[in-house]
Amino acid sequence: MTPQIDLKKLADDAQKIQPWIVERRRYLHQHPELSFEEKETSEFLQKEVRALGLEPGTPLPGRHGFAVDLVSPANPDKFILLRADMDALPIQEENDVPFRSTVPGVAHLCGHDCHSSMLLGAMKLIQKRREELPVSVRFVFQHGEEVGPGGARDFVQAGLTRDVLGCFGIHVSPRTRSERFGMRVGETMAAVGSLDVTIKGRGGHGAMPHECQDPMPAAAACILALQQIASRRVPPMESVVCSVTVIQGGMANNVIPGSVRFEGTFRTFNIARIEEIEEMIRDICRNTAKAWNCDADVIADHTYPPVVNDARAIEAASGAIMEMFGPESVEEVVAHMGGEDFSYFAQDKPSAFVFLGALPDGSPYVPLHHPSYLPDETMLWRGSAYLAAMPFRAPGLLGV
Repeated sequence: MTPQIDLKKLADDAQKIQPWIVERRRYLHQHPELSFEEKETSEFLQKEVRALGLEPGTPLPGRHGFAVDLVSPANPDKFILLRADMDALPIQEENDVPFRSTVPGVAHLCGHDCHSSMLLGAMKLIQKRREELPVSVRFVFQHGEEVGPGGARDFVQAGLTRDVLGCFGIHVSPRTRSERFGMRVGETMAAVGSLDVTIKGRGGHGAMPHECQDPMPAAAACILALQQIASRRVPPMESVVCSVTVIQGGMANNVIPGSVRFEGTFRTFNIARIEEIEEMIRDICRNTAKAWNCDADVIADHTYPPVVNDARAIEAASGAIMEMFGPESVEEVVAHMGGEDFSYFAQDKPSAFVFLGALPDGSPYVPLHHPSYLPDETMLWRGSAYLAAMPFRAPGLLGV
């Protein structure tokens, strides 16, 4: 049996490479690319992998995401999968920092630059200890997390989890104070769906609505009626969200448009319920529009399943983190309605998705996807240490 490595020494080594991790994170932050367009990001990460003495796998067909295998002499056929996402968001950054985004309208405002640099750091730490690995490691630099159907599903469908014992991922948390890790067993993040509705009527003069089939009040009525899904259509103990986030229609204040379009998202932890919710959205919009003498074209589809953390994987994660940073470094978090396509990995293999605090003491809360979101870089080495520890601590709890 391979002897247990000293995780405190691993954490010390992680802290020593903090400047190296930060340098790579800042480069990624300055050069963001949108989901499924991460060509230069992928090339940069592949170059970094080669500099560490490993060979990146060929990106998935038609995609930019790729995997890197570090094979253990002790167990070359079983893997622990470590995953980081690498895509950015279509938002103009408002932070005044030297490493702000150089791409107009695109920015890393969800921390994926942190995740990828932390995974590089973990690779550097594990490479140093490869002869001590009890199992092999598969590093996944994933494309397209922000846009459904997501890049994680591509890796699962390509068979890259077939020989995997367990999967581990991380996300920076804007609510949790730096130096803390948040996690929970079971349902952690929600299943995600999207709706796209076009209300079709007949336009005309704003002063003569009786000559029109006005889609504006029909759309407003649909948006309000959708709220009855959570309040009246599902059991009150179930958590369901249906939010309309985009409305488009009309060009002039005296013209009734011929159509109005709105988009939104719906969320639930109950994957068995999600197709039922989709049908509710279709029925509500079509029937409400009909009551206003209009028609409704409705698209309602779900993309990501819920993230469900495995108890054994969470035990491995929490145990390793407490061994490195002390018992006060781990806290239980509540499930929330955010979505993550890491759920495809968790659906396929025992997995743990944890949150790393990135809110410095005394700083105000700024949410993910906000133009001014800026995580605390001082925690990056902790994320690398956590990821690097998993191949050494998780296998015993996952069957090796």
